[in-house]
Amino acid sequence: MRVGRGTLWLFALAAILPAVGGAQGGTPPDSVKRIRVGRADVVRRDSSTGYAYTRPRLLHAVTDVPAALGASARNAFRPSNIPAMMAVVASTGLLIAADEQVLAETRRLASRVDLPQNHPSANVRLGPFKQPFPTTVGSGLYFLGDGMASVFLAAGFAARGSLADDMRARRTASEVIEALLVSGTITQTLKHVAGRQTPSEATVPRGRWRPFPSLSAYTANVPAYDAFPSGHLASTMATLTVVATNYHEHKFIWPVSIATMGVLSFTMVNNGVHWASDYPLALAIGGVVGKTVATRGRKVVRMPPGPSGDGVRAADRSRLSFDFRPIVAPGVLGIRATW
Repeated sequence: MRVGRGTLWLFALAAILPAVGGAQGGTPPDSVKRIRVGRADVVRRDSSTGYAYTRPRLLHAVTDVPAALGASARNAFRPSNIPAMMAVVASTGLLIAADEQVLAETRRLASRVDLPQNHPSANVRLGPFKQPFPTTVGSGLYFLGDGMASVFLAAGFAARGSLADDMRARRTASEVIEALLVSGTITQTLKHVAGRQTPSEATVPRGRWRPFPSLSAYTANVPAYDAFPSGHLASTMATLTVVATNYHEHKFIWPVSIATMGVLSFTMVNNGVHWASDYPLALAIGGVVGKTVATRGRKVVRMPPGPSGDGVRAADRSRLSFDFRPIVAPGVLGIRATW
């Protein structure tokens, strides 16, 4: 059966489902106020609770990776996530069956808009390092999912956090790097397990699977083994999930994220870097990792009703404020003070 141009919408569907699932309700931006309580910045979540952000420790993004890996695994395999896991497996199987047709349709549509099938780049020296930068529109779209894009985004949040003394921005910068490291660790491990050929290297329809290739063989010809799952899409999903989770009041983040991942997904198939079936698992990995990292980096606190958010009452009030009250009981008279 021939699959028509509509098959391309599977990309958008694969991106939309995890994103919508992770979206949260919240208050509009103009009613969100950052309040400094002790060493934490508290941002209102709803009428009664808020999120407390503290400054991340030095190198927290690196030292917290093992714990984040364990927490991500526990969150992924919760019984409540069984339907989502089944959806990932089913969508991957359906897309594997349609991979060749999706590839042909993608390239046919790309040729109509003059989008090339390659992603050339030029090395630009940044201090002691050389970083590839895109030189065409096609390579620019491909580099949307490059790890350096997440690093530059994290640098922007770090600058905002330092200039405005904003703990949420500082925490987001650290978490973007942490999510990048965690998702990269997972996808690289799975790539070495699956050993699937990319479209550009495929010797059989839909690419050959050669599980557990030797390290020397993998290193000698990476595209012959690293298609499944997509590291670009997993890291992009993880990065955008961290940002959307921490800045829950900004409703435009998820639509922009969906559009970004849709363009990236289309471009990577057109470039012969990935099959469409490499995407569902990558999106699931990025979504779980991003949500886990962001959730671990903040604390839910109680807030009194009202738009101002003044007088925050933390879940552990004794840590955030000073309180004293009289004690009157049979045979007891005194004052209790807590800090």
